[in-house]
Amino acid sequence: MRLNETKMQILMGEQEMNIRMLAERSGVSRQTISCIKAGKSCSPAVTCKLAAALGVAVEAILKQ
Repeated sequence: MRLNETKMQILMGEQEMNIRMLAERSGVSRQTISCIKAGKSCSPAVTCKLAAALGVAVEAILKQ
C-alpha cells in the first residue's frame, strides 16, 4: 500500500509529532516510517498501525 506522505506529514505536524514519537506510538520502526515518507510502499498492517497512532481512518492516509 502507498501512503500519502504529505497528508501523513501534516497530521504529524498538527500533533507536534516527529518520526521517533510516531514510531513509539505505532510500534513501527523509525526506518520503516522514513522509507514510507520517501515514497516506499508498506503492508496493510503497518498502514493500520500508523493510522491508529495518528488518530485517523486508514483511508485518510492512503495515496489515491
